[in-house]
Amino acid sequence: MTIKIIACEVMKEELVRAASGCDIDFEFISMGLHLHPEKLGEELQHLLNGLSGYSRVILAFGLCGGAARNLKAAGFQLTIPKVHDCIPLLLGSTASYETFRSEEKGTLYLSGGWMNGERAILSEYDRIYQKYGERKAIAVFSRMYSSYRRVLFIRTGSERETFFLQRSHQIAELLGLTHQIIEGEISFIEKIVKGPWDTKDFITVPSGESIDEWAFYEGKLEM
Repeated sequence: MTIKIIACEVMKEELVRAASGCDIDFEFISMGLHLHPEKLGEELQHLLNGLSGYSRVILAFGLCGGAARNLKAAGFQLTIPKVHDCIPLLLGSTASYETFRSEEKGTLYLSGGWMNGERAILSEYDRIYQKYGERKAIAVFSRMYSSYRRVLFIRTGSERETFFLQRSHQIAELLGLTHQIIEGEISFIEKIVKGPWDTKDFITVPSGESIDEWAFYEGKLEM
């Protein structure tokens, strides 16, 4: 039976590339829903309720502000990475993410897929600038990003990566942050597509059961 992957559009290019030659159905969700975790959860459950004919459905998401809490499998195994957001997926592992997090907690992570979404920082700045002027726009963004110290751009080989890299430099300059570039790691994304969906990196619930939020914290209670 075919596998279904429901994913955030942030990782669309990476997932489709990893799935080349595989019999997988994809459905991508707007990253804008992350601003409203309850709505994201409702949308995911609505999609899950309408599925049939799949042996396994994989959610290429993390806990995402609680959006994955209590999502229920119906007629298939439901699998989700044991992460809190998509950054560890782009970096290859939770351990890699923790390394960067320990270096600087005030890090704004960017990727081509993230910047291609509808929450683009520069677009929002331009909107506020056009409506209220430069002084107001700078004041708003200074408050919004006051806890950040650096921009970390994750290269994943997206088609427009050079363009998005230039934009990430502009974001760092706008926010007064340092800018760094690292190479992403595809191994976690490949595991989402091809497995193995082991208990170290994934949560899997059988048909009729629901995702337990506490499963995302197993072995990580110190976080």
